[in-house]
Amino acid sequence: EEFADGTVLALLDNGHWTQGEGDKYPVLGEIPGVTISGTVTSFNSDTDNITIELFAEGSASADYTATVKGNSAEYAIEGVAEGTYTMKVSKNNHVTREYTIEVGTEDLIQDAKIHLKGDINGDGKITIVDANRANLHFKNKSILSGYELLCADVNGDGKVTIVDVNRMNLHFKNKNKLW
Repeated sequence: EEFADGTVLALLDNGHWTQGEGDKYPVLGEIPGVTISGTVTSFNSDTDNITIELFAEGSASADYTATVKGNSAEYAIEGVAEGTYTMKVSKNNHVTREYTIEVGTEDLIQDAKIHLKGDINGDGKITIVDANRANLHFKNKSILSGYELLCADVNGDGKVTIVDVNRMNLHFKNKNKLW
């Protein structure tokens, strides 16, 4: 009875459900907005959650969220309204990465790649190459910026110091793992 008289429709009503006069049940219509999808590449555990969040311009909380698993994981977020968003991609032991995306009226593919802490070059492991790049940055001989700088800051204190370099060295020598 409650299905037929519209009571259930009123509980579901978010603009996606319709029910014609005489219909016994509500019917799911098209979800407004577009679909943002893509593949997230990550490393290490393929069972840890990868979280993809979309923050509308000026918003402090995520407007849309998807969670997937795997080191090459496909995601899809449906019903995204037009606008400018910051897409944050995060996973345990990885450095969160942000992308700015412009959502219009067409579906959008946005692939992402996140690196492990200390993995400056994004090859899935910490090697002497990563430690040397961090060391050159520390000595002001070759400056890291953007996401590479965030990956080199294994302590998360906002700068790359000899402590970060030493922690990377100890990690790749299997003496004291970062994760």
